[in-house]
Amino acid sequence: MLKKMMISKIMLFVLFATLITLLSACTSTSEKPAEPVAKPAEVETSTTPAKEEKVEEAEPAPNLNGRVIRISHWWDATPKGDSESDELARERIKMVEEKYNVKIKYLNTEYWSTSEKLSSSVLANEPFAEIVRIPDGFIWGLMHGGFLTPLDDYLKDTRVEKDVIDSMRFGGDKIYGLESWYSPNDSGMFYNKRIFKEAGLKDPQQLMDEDNWNWNTMLDAAKKLTVDNNGDGKMDQYGLAGAHYVLSEMLIASNGGKLYDEQTGKVTFNSPEAMEALNFLHSLYTEHKVIKANGGNDWEDPAKYFGEGTIAMYPGGLWEIEGRILDKLKDEWGYVYMPKGPQAQSYHEPFGQTAAYVIPKGVKDADVIVKIWEDLQDFDNWQDNRRLSLENILPDEASIANAMNDDGKVQRLFGGRFGGLGIKEQLDSVTEKFVKGEITPSTGVAQVITKAQAAVKKVLSGEQDKKK
Repeated sequence: MLKKMMISKIMLFVLFATLITLLSACTSTSEKPAEPVAKPAEVETSTTPAKEEKVEEAEPAPNLNGRVIRISHWWDATPKGDSESDELARERIKMVEEKYNVKIKYLNTEYWSTSEKLSSSVLANEPFAEIVRIPDGFIWGLMHGGFLTPLDDYLKDTRVEKDVIDSMRFGGDKIYGLESWYSPNDSGMFYNKRIFKEAGLKDPQQLMDEDNWNWNTMLDAAKKLTVDNNGDGKMDQYGLAGAHYVLSEMLIASNGGKLYDEQTGKVTFNSPEAMEALNFLHSLYTEHKVIKANGGNDWEDPAKYFGEGTIAMYPGGLWEIEGRILDKLKDEWGYVYMPKGPQAQSYHEPFGQTAAYVIPKGVKDADVIVKIWEDLQDFDNWQDNRRLSLENILPDEASIANAMNDDGKVQRLFGGRFGGLGIKEQLDSVTEKFVKGEITPSTGVAQVITKAQAAVKKVLSGEQDKKK
């Protein structure tokens, strides 16, 4: 009996040692494969305890004691829908509220009132919001007027890409804006597949696939597709439609030119690249006559013509699709990049917008506010979400790939934003004249280049804000 009990104890010990060895092998953190499990007879019986690995605990997030974090847009940004993106946004908000012990509140501030509300509340030492989405063009005056918090010290450990961070300097030394990413390709060329097919021409997608989509091939197609179909002596189909002030901006960019250089503070729509684009625009209207004249509304008419199926190509933005093309154009259509200009080595799109998130001067705990803003961004899924949204509005895989810039051929011209500086207004005043043949581009540009530079100086010196 005693012998049986001893055998049982020995077997129990062996089983226990074997179990310990198995657990040790399974929980090893080494990247090497676990060593074979030792046979029971060879189990070490040493009682020396194993060394414990030190695990560094993450530093707890700052506790803001239930503070309300106000985020201002010129729309209600509160996620209310039942879409997957809204559900994810609500989850991020809940996570942030628990992590920092705060309450997120979205403000809906009228577009044109945002800048004045920010500056006046800062002067009163009571910023109206912790984070403010500044409309296009207003950041220059607020930045140079000292109304914004420099953010350099708070973005040293960030998930925002370096080129995006650098773009938030707006030509200066300090970072004043927040942006999580830039969409790779927001504007390009819409085209009517039916019109190209009926004419027996290669369409822009085919030309792009052949690396032959440029100003010359666009012009060739536009000339062949500007026709009098019913024989009444009047053109009833045109190669192109657009507003002169949109076409000028897109053509200058497609030739590698800019209207303004943020680093030097110089107006540059008189550069060789820009002038070549403006002369080309002039020829499209006055020499080749391939752009359909608008009927009184430069903003609405071009998209209306394209939706009616009487225009072969329409340069525009992706934002236009839902309101201006879907459910209007009955023909098959596609979306490609703007064609390359003679001086461009790749496809380009303009980047004139200056909208950004900012933190008003005087906001407490600005370092924590930056982290809260970052935690609210969907860095991991924004590309997937963008693709999903594009699949709902674009007609085919090629168009979606172009809009996503899957091949990486489109480059944005950073460092050339001009919104709010008065530059475009000066240029538009003369393109309006030379598309009618009243003056030449060189004459028009010479008339306004100095005025445009003076407008920039006025904004950057803070003169406009001093008068408010």
